[in-house]
Amino acid sequence: MKLLETQASRYDLGMRMLSIGRIQRLYAEVAAHVPEQGDILDVGCGTGGVTAALLTEGLTEGRQVTGVDRSPQMLAVAETKLAEPVAAGRLRLRQVPITGLEREFPAESFDAVVCCLVLSELSATEESYALDVFCRLLRPGGTLVLADEVTPDSPVRRWLYRVGRWPMAALTYVVTQTGTHATRELDRKLTDRGLETVRVAHRQGQSFQIVTGRKPAWRLQPQP
Repeated sequence: MKLLETQASRYDLGMRMLSIGRIQRLYAEVAAHVPEQGDILDVGCGTGGVTAALLTEGLTEGRQVTGVDRSPQMLAVAETKLAEPVAAGRLRLRQVPITGLEREFPAESFDAVVCCLVLSELSATEESYALDVFCRLLRPGGTLVLADEVTPDSPVRRWLYRVGRWPMAALTYVVTQTGTHATRELDRKLTDRGLETVRVAHRQGQSFQIVTGRKPAWRLQPQP
C-alpha cells in the first residue's frame, strides 16, 4: 500500500476507514487461529496490527513473534506501538521482503507463519512463490494461517460482493495508490502443497477468509 507506506503514521486510520471499523476484530480473529506457543512469523506485519493481536489475545506468554515487512516506515510505527514486547524480548521486527525470507531465515524456523492481507496484493506468480516459502519455513507440525479477501462462492453473495466492492476498491486506490484483487482457492493451494487439516473460516459475508493448514509432522520410518 504505497501511499500509506509513505505516510505510515496514517496507515492504521486508513485501514479503519477502509474496513468500516472492523479491522481490529479481524486481526483478533486471525490471531486466535495461531497456536498459543512457539515461534511465530508475521509476514507483511505493517504497523503491527496482527502482531499486536498475536501478543495480546488469549494466553500468549509462550509466543515469540517475529514481524517482517518491506517498509522501514511501517516497521518504525510498529516498533513505537509495540515497544514493550520488543523490550521484553517477545517481539523482534525486521525489514525483510517476501523475496528475502529464505535468505533471512533457515528452513523450518517457525512453529507458525501468519500472512494477513498480503496475498491479495501479489501476482499469481508471486503468490505461488510466497506460499512455497511459507511452507518451507514451517517446522514439521507447524501451522500456516492465511487471511485475505476472497470472492464468495454463492452467486447471490458474489453479485452483492462485486456491487459493493467497486466503490471500496476505488477508495482503496485513492488512499493507497495500489490495487488489490480477491484471492482464490487458498484451501486447495495449501492442500496441493501437502498441508493437512486444512480449514476455512468465512467472515464479512464470505468475502474474507481465514485459512489454516498444518505441515505434516515427521513420520517414523520402520526400522529394518
